[in-house]
Amino acid sequence: MEPPRTPGPSDGPAAHPEPPAERLPSRFEPPLRPPPPSRSSHPRARLWPRSLRGAVGAGIVGAALLLFPFQSDLGRWWVPVGLGVGTLALLTLVRLDRLLGRWTWHIAGLVLVAGLMYSTGPWAWAMAASIAVLIAGLLRLPAWKVAAVGVALCVGSGLGYGISTMRTAEQIAAQHAQTQLQNRGQLGAPRPAGVLPVLLNSIARGESAVVCNLLTEPARAPFAASVGQPDCVSAVHALAAQITAPGDYAEAQAPSVPSDDGVTTVDACRMTWRTAAPAGPQLGRLLIGRTTGPTYFVLAFAPC
Repeated sequence: MEPPRTPGPSDGPAAHPEPPAERLPSRFEPPLRPPPPSRSSHPRARLWPRSLRGAVGAGIVGAALLLFPFQSDLGRWWVPVGLGVGTLALLTLVRLDRLLGRWTWHIAGLVLVAGLMYSTGPWAWAMAASIAVLIAGLLRLPAWKVAAVGVALCVGSGLGYGISTMRTAEQIAAQHAQTQLQNRGQLGAPRPAGVLPVLLNSIARGESAVVCNLLTEPARAPFAASVGQPDCVSAVHALAAQITAPGDYAEAQAPSVPSDDGVTTVDACRMTWRTAAPAGPQLGRLLIGRTTGPTYFVLAFAPC
Protein backbone atom coordinates (compact mmCIF):
# COMPACT_ATOMS: atom_id res chain seq x y z
CA MET A 1 0.00 0.00 0.00
CA GLU A 2 1.45 3.36 -1.16
CA PRO A 3 1.66 6.29 1.19
CA PRO A 4 -0.59 9.31 0.43
CA ARG A 5 0.97 11.97 -1.80
CA THR A 6 1.33 15.50 -0.77
CA PRO A 7 -0.39 17.84 -3.27
CA GLY A 8 2.27 19.74 -5.24
CA PRO A 9 2.54 21.85 -8.27
CA SER A 10 0.89 20.53 -11.34
CA ASP A 11 2.92 19.35 -14.24
CA GLY A 12 1.39 22.08 -16.49
CA PRO A 13 2.75 25.60 -17.02
CA ALA A 14 3.56 27.62 -13.98
CA ALA A 15 0.68 29.79 -12.80
CA HIS A 16 1.28 33.58 -12.73
CA PRO A 17 1.37 35.06 -9.28
CA GLU A 18 -1.50 37.36 -8.44
CA PRO A 19 -0.60 41.09 -8.38
CA PRO A 20 -0.47 42.60 -4.94
CA ALA A 21 -3.51 44.52 -3.90
CA GLU A 22 -3.25 48.31 -4.35
CA ARG A 23 -2.59 49.99 -1.07
CA LEU A 24 -5.22 52.57 -0.30
CA PRO A 25 -3.94 55.87 1.06
CA SER A 26 -4.37 56.31 4.71
CA ARG A 27 -6.53 59.08 5.93
CA PHE A 28 -3.58 60.42 7.87
CA GLU A 29 -1.44 60.88 4.74
CA PRO A 30 -1.78 64.20 2.86
CA PRO A 31 -3.22 63.87 -0.64
CA LEU A 32 -0.70 64.10 -3.44
CA ARG A 33 -0.94 67.34 -5.50
CA PRO A 34 0.69 68.13 -8.80
CA PRO A 35 3.62 70.55 -8.51
CA PRO A 36 2.76 74.19 -9.32
CA PRO A 37 3.71 75.28 -12.81
CA SER A 38 6.96 77.19 -12.97
CA ARG A 39 6.84 80.91 -13.72
CA SER A 40 8.89 80.54 -16.86
CA SER A 41 6.29 78.20 -18.38
CA HIS A 42 3.68 80.99 -18.50
CA PRO A 43 3.67 82.82 -21.87
CA ARG A 44 3.51 86.24 -20.16
CA ALA A 45 6.28 85.48 -17.68
CA ARG A 46 8.91 86.90 -19.98
CA LEU A 47 7.28 90.33 -19.76
CA TRP A 48 7.98 90.67 -16.05
CA PRO A 49 11.42 91.84 -14.91
CA ARG A 50 13.42 89.46 -12.75
CA SER A 51 15.46 92.00 -10.74
CA LEU A 52 15.00 95.31 -8.95
CA ARG A 53 17.09 97.15 -11.51
CA GLY A 54 15.04 95.68 -14.33
CA ALA A 55 11.76 96.62 -12.64
CA VAL A 56 12.89 100.21 -12.08
CA GLY A 57 14.11 100.47 -15.66
CA ALA A 58 10.83 99.11 -17.02
CA GLY A 59 8.90 101.61 -14.90
CA ILE A 60 11.01 104.54 -16.16
CA VAL A 61 10.62 103.50 -19.79
CA GLY A 62 6.88 103.02 -19.37
CA ALA A 63 6.44 106.39 -17.67
CA ALA A 64 8.42 108.15 -20.42
CA LEU A 65 6.43 106.50 -23.21
CA LEU A 66 3.10 107.30 -21.55
CA LEU A 67 3.95 110.94 -20.76
CA PHE A 68 5.52 111.75 -24.14
CA PRO A 69 2.24 112.21 -26.13
CA PHE A 70 0.76 114.52 -23.45
CA GLN A 71 3.34 117.32 -23.76
CA SER A 72 1.88 120.80 -24.07
CA ASP A 73 4.21 121.53 -26.99
CA LEU A 74 5.22 118.45 -28.96
CA GLY A 75 7.56 120.58 -31.05
CA ARG A 76 9.81 120.94 -27.99
CA TRP A 77 10.22 117.19 -27.44
CA TRP A 78 13.97 117.67 -27.64
CA VAL A 79 14.06 119.58 -24.31
CA PRO A 80 13.35 116.62 -21.95
CA VAL A 81 15.28 114.26 -24.25
CA GLY A 82 18.24 116.63 -24.21
CA LEU A 83 18.10 116.81 -20.42
CA GLY A 84 18.23 113.03 -20.16
CA VAL A 85 21.06 112.64 -22.67
CA GLY A 86 22.96 115.55 -21.11
CA THR A 87 22.66 113.99 -17.66
CA LEU A 88 24.01 110.69 -18.98
CA ALA A 89 26.93 112.45 -20.67
CA LEU A 90 27.70 114.50 -17.55
CA LEU A 91 27.72 111.45 -15.28
CA THR A 92 30.05 109.71 -17.72
CA LEU A 93 32.43 112.68 -18.07
CA VAL A 94 32.86 113.19 -14.33
CA ARG A 95 33.27 109.41 -13.93
CA LEU A 96 30.33 109.03 -11.58
CA ASP A 97 29.28 106.01 -13.57
CA ARG A 98 31.92 104.02 -11.68
CA LEU A 99 30.26 104.93 -8.38
CA LEU A 100 26.70 104.42 -9.59
CA GLY A 101 27.44 101.23 -11.46
CA ARG A 102 24.56 100.06 -13.63
CA TRP A 103 22.21 102.71 -12.22
CA THR A 104 23.63 105.49 -14.43
CA TRP A 105 21.04 104.96 -17.16
CA HIS A 106 18.27 104.89 -14.56
CA ILE A 107 19.24 108.32 -13.21
CA ALA A 108 19.32 109.75 -16.74
CA GLY A 109 15.89 108.22 -17.33
CA LEU A 110 14.53 109.82 -14.15
CA VAL A 111 15.73 113.22 -15.40
CA LEU A 112 13.96 112.56 -18.70
CA VAL A 113 10.72 111.65 -16.90
CA ALA A 114 11.02 114.77 -14.70
CA GLY A 115 11.37 116.92 -17.83
CA LEU A 116 8.31 115.30 -19.36
CA MET A 117 6.33 115.87 -16.17
CA TYR A 118 7.35 119.54 -16.17
CA SER A 119 6.06 119.97 -19.74
CA THR A 120 2.74 118.26 -18.91
CA GLY A 121 0.18 118.70 -16.14
CA PRO A 122 -1.47 116.74 -13.31
CA TRP A 123 -4.25 115.45 -15.57
CA ALA A 124 -1.65 114.14 -18.00
CA TRP A 125 0.06 112.33 -15.12
CA ALA A 126 -3.27 110.82 -14.11
CA MET A 127 -3.98 109.79 -17.70
CA ALA A 128 -0.57 108.12 -18.04
CA ALA A 129 -1.00 106.29 -14.72
CA SER A 130 -4.47 105.11 -15.76
CA ILE A 131 -3.11 103.71 -19.02
CA ALA A 132 -0.39 101.92 -17.04
CA VAL A 133 -3.00 100.32 -14.76
CA LEU A 134 -5.04 99.26 -17.80
CA ILE A 135 -2.00 97.66 -19.46
CA ALA A 136 -1.14 95.84 -16.23
CA GLY A 137 -4.71 94.56 -16.01
CA LEU A 138 -4.68 93.35 -19.61
CA LEU A 139 -1.50 91.40 -18.90
CA ARG A 140 -3.25 89.67 -15.98
CA LEU A 141 -6.29 88.49 -17.94
CA PRO A 142 -8.48 86.51 -17.36
CA ALA A 143 -8.19 88.20 -13.95
CA TRP A 144 -10.25 91.16 -15.16
CA LYS A 145 -10.59 93.27 -12.00
CA VAL A 146 -7.40 95.28 -12.50
CA ALA A 147 -8.31 95.85 -16.17
CA ALA A 148 -11.77 97.11 -15.13
CA VAL A 149 -10.19 99.53 -12.68
CA GLY A 150 -7.85 100.71 -15.46
CA VAL A 151 -10.79 101.32 -17.82
CA ALA A 152 -12.62 103.35 -15.16
CA LEU A 153 -9.50 105.39 -14.41
CA CYS A 154 -8.89 106.02 -18.12
CA VAL A 155 -12.45 107.30 -18.58
CA GLY A 156 -12.24 109.64 -15.58
CA SER A 157 -8.76 110.96 -16.29
CA GLY A 158 -9.57 111.27 -20.01
CA LEU A 159 -12.56 113.49 -19.26
CA GLY A 160 -10.50 115.57 -16.85
CA TYR A 161 -7.66 115.87 -19.35
CA GLY A 162 -10.06 116.92 -22.14
CA ILE A 163 -11.77 119.56 -20.00
CA SER A 164 -8.42 120.88 -18.78
CA THR A 165 -7.13 121.09 -22.36
CA MET A 166 -10.24 122.99 -23.48
CA ARG A 167 -9.93 125.48 -20.63
CA THR A 168 -6.25 126.01 -21.37
CA ALA A 169 -7.06 126.67 -25.04
CA GLU A 170 -9.75 129.17 -24.04
CA GLN A 171 -7.35 130.97 -21.70
CA ILE A 172 -4.69 131.16 -24.42
CA ALA A 173 -7.25 132.53 -26.90
CA ALA A 174 -8.42 135.15 -24.38
CA GLN A 175 -4.85 136.21 -23.65
CA HIS A 176 -4.14 136.44 -27.36
CA ALA A 177 -7.21 138.61 -27.92
CA GLN A 178 -6.24 140.83 -24.99
CA THR A 179 -2.73 141.19 -26.38
CA GLN A 180 -4.12 142.16 -29.77
CA LEU A 181 -6.32 144.79 -28.16
CA GLN A 182 -3.40 146.19 -26.21
CA ASN A 183 -1.17 146.27 -29.27
CA ARG A 184 -3.95 147.83 -31.27
CA GLY A 185 -4.47 150.42 -28.56
CA GLN A 186 -0.92 151.62 -29.08
CA LEU A 187 -1.39 152.16 -32.85
CA GLY A 188 -4.10 154.80 -32.73
CA ALA A 189 -3.84 158.57 -32.84
CA PRO A 190 -2.33 160.28 -29.77
CA ARG A 191 -5.10 162.95 -29.73
CA PRO A 192 -8.75 162.99 -30.84
CA ALA A 193 -8.01 165.82 -33.30
CA GLY A 194 -5.37 163.65 -35.01
CA VAL A 195 -7.72 160.81 -35.99
CA LEU A 196 -9.36 162.55 -38.97
CA PRO A 197 -6.10 163.75 -40.64
CA VAL A 198 -4.52 160.28 -40.32
CA LEU A 199 -7.70 158.69 -41.64
CA LEU A 200 -7.99 161.00 -44.65
CA ASN A 201 -4.30 160.82 -45.52
CA SER A 202 -4.37 157.00 -45.40
CA ILE A 203 -7.52 156.89 -47.57
CA ALA A 204 -5.88 159.17 -50.13
CA ARG A 205 -2.84 156.87 -50.30
CA GLY A 206 -4.94 153.69 -50.34
CA GLU A 207 -3.40 152.40 -47.11
CA SER A 208 -6.23 150.11 -46.09
CA ALA A 209 -4.34 148.55 -43.16
CA VAL A 210 -3.97 151.90 -41.39
CA VAL A 211 -7.58 152.90 -42.06
CA CYS A 212 -9.07 149.60 -40.94
CA ASN A 213 -6.88 149.67 -37.82
CA LEU A 214 -8.22 153.10 -36.85
CA LEU A 215 -11.78 151.82 -37.25
CA THR A 216 -12.96 149.54 -34.45
CA GLU A 217 -15.00 146.43 -35.25
CA PRO A 218 -18.42 148.13 -34.81
CA ALA A 219 -17.37 150.95 -37.15
CA ARG A 220 -16.00 148.88 -40.05
CA ALA A 221 -19.26 147.43 -41.34
CA PRO A 222 -21.10 150.80 -41.56
CA PHE A 223 -18.02 152.36 -43.17
CA ALA A 224 -17.92 149.64 -45.86
CA ALA A 225 -21.70 149.87 -46.41
CA SER A 226 -21.52 153.65 -46.90
CA VAL A 227 -19.42 153.08 -50.03
CA GLY A 228 -21.36 150.02 -51.15
CA GLN A 229 -18.48 147.61 -50.52
CA PRO A 230 -18.46 144.28 -48.70
CA ASP A 231 -15.51 145.01 -46.40
CA CYS A 232 -13.26 147.74 -45.06
CA VAL A 233 -10.36 147.13 -47.46
CA SER A 234 -12.57 147.38 -50.54
CA ALA A 235 -14.18 150.55 -49.17
CA VAL A 236 -10.78 152.24 -48.77
CA HIS A 237 -9.82 151.49 -52.38
CA ALA A 238 -13.23 152.69 -53.62
CA LEU A 239 -12.86 156.00 -51.77
CA ALA A 240 -9.25 156.42 -52.94
CA ALA A 241 -10.43 156.17 -56.55
CA GLN A 242 -12.79 159.15 -56.01
CA ILE A 243 -10.16 161.53 -54.60
CA THR A 244 -9.07 164.20 -57.08
CA ALA A 245 -6.38 165.92 -54.98
CA PRO A 246 -4.75 163.48 -52.54
CA GLY A 247 -2.47 166.17 -51.06
CA ASP A 248 -5.36 168.49 -50.20
CA TYR A 249 -7.74 165.73 -49.07
CA ALA A 250 -5.80 165.05 -45.88
CA GLU A 251 -5.97 168.78 -44.93
CA ALA A 252 -9.78 168.87 -44.74
CA GLN A 253 -11.45 170.63 -41.84
CA ALA A 254 -14.58 169.27 -40.11
CA PRO A 255 -16.59 170.51 -37.10
CA SER A 256 -16.08 168.49 -33.91
CA VAL A 257 -17.89 168.43 -30.58
CA PRO A 258 -16.08 166.97 -27.51
CA SER A 259 -18.00 165.55 -24.58
CA ASP A 260 -17.29 165.18 -20.86
CA ASP A 261 -16.75 161.42 -21.10
CA GLY A 262 -13.77 161.83 -23.43
CA VAL A 263 -15.65 160.98 -26.63
CA THR A 264 -15.50 163.42 -29.56
CA THR A 265 -18.05 163.59 -32.37
CA VAL A 266 -16.62 164.67 -35.73
CA ASP A 267 -19.01 165.61 -38.53
CA ALA A 268 -16.98 164.59 -41.58
CA CYS A 269 -20.06 165.07 -43.76
CA ARG A 270 -19.28 168.81 -43.78
CA MET A 271 -15.60 168.77 -44.60
CA THR A 272 -14.12 171.90 -46.21
CA TRP A 273 -10.82 172.51 -47.98
CA ARG A 274 -8.67 175.51 -48.67
CA THR A 275 -9.57 175.33 -52.36
CA ALA A 276 -13.10 176.03 -53.47
CA ALA A 277 -13.51 172.66 -55.18
CA PRO A 278 -13.70 169.60 -52.94
CA ALA A 279 -10.63 167.37 -53.01
CA GLY A 280 -12.71 164.20 -52.61
CA PRO A 281 -15.94 162.72 -51.27
CA GLN A 282 -17.39 163.44 -47.86
CA LEU A 283 -16.61 160.73 -45.34
CA GLY A 284 -19.26 160.43 -42.61
CA ARG A 285 -19.89 161.07 -38.93
CA LEU A 286 -17.24 159.73 -36.58
CA LEU A 287 -17.37 158.95 -32.88
CA ILE A 288 -13.78 159.11 -31.60
CA GLY A 289 -12.58 157.79 -28.24
CA ARG A 290 -10.22 155.42 -26.45
CA THR A 291 -10.46 151.63 -26.32
CA THR A 292 -7.92 149.81 -24.12
CA GLY A 293 -4.82 151.93 -24.59
CA PRO A 294 -3.89 155.59 -24.38
CA THR A 295 -4.55 156.34 -28.06
CA TYR A 296 -7.79 157.20 -29.91
CA PHE A 297 -9.83 155.29 -32.49
CA VAL A 298 -13.11 155.59 -34.40
CA LEU A 299 -15.58 153.88 -32.07
CA ALA A 300 -18.64 154.31 -34.32
CA PHE A 301 -19.34 155.41 -37.90
CA ALA A 302 -22.50 156.80 -39.52
CA PRO A 303 -22.85 157.58 -43.24
CA CYS A 304 -23.78 161.03 -44.42
